[in-house]
Amino acid sequence: MLQSLYIQNFVLIDQLEIDFHSGMSVFTGETGAGKSIIIGALSMALGNRADSQTIGPFAEHSEIIATFDVAQNPNARQWLQDQELGEDNELVLRRTFNQQGRSKQWINGRPMATGLVKDLSQYLVQIHGQHDQIRLLKPAMQLHILDLAGDHQLLLKQTRQAFDQLQTIEAEIQALQEAGSMSEEQVQLLNYQLAELDQLALGPTEYEQLHDELKTAAHARELMSSLDDSMQLISDSEHSVEQQLAQVISTLRNSRGHDFSEICQMLEESMINVAEASQQLQQVADGIVDDPAHLQELEQRIELISQVARKQQVMPELLHQHHQQLTDTLNTHADLSQQQVESGRQRQEALTNYRELAAKLSTQRQQTARTLATDITTMIQNLGLPEARFSIAINHQQENSPKASGNDQVEFMIAANKGQQAQALSKTASGGELSRISLAIEVSTQQKNQHQVFIFDEVDTGIGGATAEQVGHIMQQLSKQNQVFAVTHLPQVAGHAHDHLLVSKSSNRKHTTSKIEHLNENQRIEELARMSGGQTITEATLAQAREFLKTG
Repeated sequence: MLQSLYIQNFVLIDQLEIDFHSGMSVFTGETGAGKSIIIGALSMALGNRADSQTIGPFAEHSEIIATFDVAQNPNARQWLQDQELGEDNELVLRRTFNQQGRSKQWINGRPMATGLVKDLSQYLVQIHGQHDQIRLLKPAMQLHILDLAGDHQLLLKQTRQAFDQLQTIEAEIQALQEAGSMSEEQVQLLNYQLAELDQLALGPTEYEQLHDELKTAAHARELMSSLDDSMQLISDSEHSVEQQLAQVISTLRNSRGHDFSEICQMLEESMINVAEASQQLQQVADGIVDDPAHLQELEQRIELISQVARKQQVMPELLHQHHQQLTDTLNTHADLSQQQVESGRQRQEALTNYRELAAKLSTQRQQTARTLATDITTMIQNLGLPEARFSIAINHQQENSPKASGNDQVEFMIAANKGQQAQALSKTASGGELSRISLAIEVSTQQKNQHQVFIFDEVDTGIGGATAEQVGHIMQQLSKQNQVFAVTHLPQVAGHAHDHLLVSKSSNRKHTTSKIEHLNENQRIEELARMSGGQTITEATLAQAREFLKTG
């Protein structure tokens, strides 16, 4: 509940601190006295947009402090705990703003962004003004009211989770499509190229080796002649290099007068190298094929490789690498395609799960809609619309794109007079009807809004008599489990309050100021008499005022 409100330099209020009571409280006073200023100041504390023009005259800044007791408000307490703003039952909202447009906000002494304050305020206060009923015309609000009345929170949470899972799978499918985004024609082309490369079966270094072999085969006879001459000189003749080295070593070992062992060792190593060179020359000679048919085969193979490389627009020496890349690309595409198939299966399962939950949620909404419509119809008939029939139309569109709140379109309907066809509330209800319907909805759903603060700012405009009496009675009903404030001009409504606050204004030479005070019983009777009979208060108007108070 709202415990107190401190206001400094706001519109007509220089400084005001007032405590509030539980139950139902009303603000009354002459037109222009500043009743709605109190509501405006509280709105600022709750995070609504600040306007420097609301700063009082001759002041540089405004300050507003609202203190709440949230002991009976589990949603607000949980929000505070989630934000690490304490676990006490007292909540203090402070707001300042100056002529330069700078605004600051605090929650329990900690600076806080205005957006977070507004997020918290939804658990604290519901303000209904003369023009605030416009929210009732929004489909999203109508759906919210229906779910609130039916306590669909668990099923609504499950539906949201199913929707989130579906969105996650959709994102995965989109990512897979982007990662492997190839058309069927592209895949066919790559498969054709891969088949051509598979048939070519090019080895990792084959192209380079073929060129080396081609050079050798093209000069086979010349090479064979050179090799034969070289091997003759090395080892295959009487005066070969090997024979001459052996003779030198023998001569030096048999010489006297000097030690030639190191030189002999060097010469022996040379003999080993010469022998190895002779063997390698023989190997080269053995590998040379002096055959025109073999030369032609080499040339044809190189030409075939070059043709395939030209077709696939790759350098011949990179063709084997291209083959590997093409294989990897098609394997990846196949893997992605398989993943897409699996993701598609998961999507269908998730969609089926979502639709089942959405259908179950829709069934619960249908049941709640019938009960809620009956309750609201009864209440608005007691509020001066005796022939009115309120109904809630629910259109379940299973095949539509999934939404987090389910696939229902909700429309509040009203038939204001007997025999009329029900029409959408947004098309037919007047401002006065909307005020009463709004009040009826709050009372009908109050068990889901326990221990909140409700403020009705002149929502009873345009009614009177027995209807006004009933409005006051309904507000009093709502105040049994909630704190209710009403700004009113109707004594029938004010008489139902547990606490009566009078707003008045006074002027001095500089400016006009507003003040507010709690009324005792006698003062209440006088104010109710003024509200019903004008400035001239007679015994009859006083008697009527006592009756209003007694009734309340």
